[in-house]
Amino acid sequence: MFSIIIPTYNRPDNLNRTVNSILSLNIKREFEIIIVNDFPGGNIQTFGDRRIRIINNPVNLGRSKSRNAGATAAVYPVLFFIDDDIEVKADIFEKHLIELENGNSAVFSNVINVRTDGAFSNLNEFLNTRGANKSNISAEVKSNYFTSAFCSIKKDFFDHIGKFDENFSGYGWEDPELGIRIEKNGGRISFVKTGSLIHYHDKSVDEWVYQIENAGANLKYLIKKHPEFANRIHYRLLVSPLGYLFFNSALSRISLSFMFYSAVRKSLK
Repeated sequence: MFSIIIPTYNRPDNLNRTVNSILSLNIKREFEIIIVNDFPGGNIQTFGDRRIRIINNPVNLGRSKSRNAGATAAVYPVLFFIDDDIEVKADIFEKHLIELENGNSAVFSNVINVRTDGAFSNLNEFLNTRGANKSNISAEVKSNYFTSAFCSIKKDFFDHIGKFDENFSGYGWEDPELGIRIEKNGGRISFVKTGSLIHYHDKSVDEWVYQIENAGANLKYLIKKHPEFANRIHYRLLVSPLGYLFFNSALSRISLSFMFYSAVRKSLK
């Protein structure tokens, strides 16, 4: 039995696609879906399914607090966290549950990043081949690869290690930080590679720049909390003059604009 937690913020079309894709699967086990609406005043479709509950946050809480609110409300022993722009094409839930039953503490999967218009994107191609995507199915991976776009964890263990750190705000690094605490508490993280999770990934250059800048602030907090993590990601290089030049907002706009431009050119050929 498991609980699926989907935080959402004012993306009704994406959310409907995510929820309906899950409901269309032939899932044999008992489950519930908890939608955490982090858009105060916004209405969420009820879907007419008794397995779905909706939590309406009174104020905008952000990613970590919304996930934790869903986890607190969950009644089943396994938690799945899923972003609200993921379409589930096959029953990947069962593969995760098998990994957990085999002694793993947490499991995560890659997503296939695509544009909603179907056009090729160099940026998405990069995202689809980085990090844990290089690992084999059911491989044990390091915490710095851990992501929560589609992940599962045993509820008791999640509660024991302190859930998502609510000091992270906006975008970035709350996922590997949870992974670090999974490792520090003797847990094992497993990666299940799949082609069944479609992530509709349309972001403007401005959105990307904002996320990069926000992620930088969150990374400073993570390193302060876990200094040993700095060596894993070459933190000294990131904060060096070279790193400053590479992650300068103006240069980020130029590089990201070039990626978008290249993707459009390829789609027109």
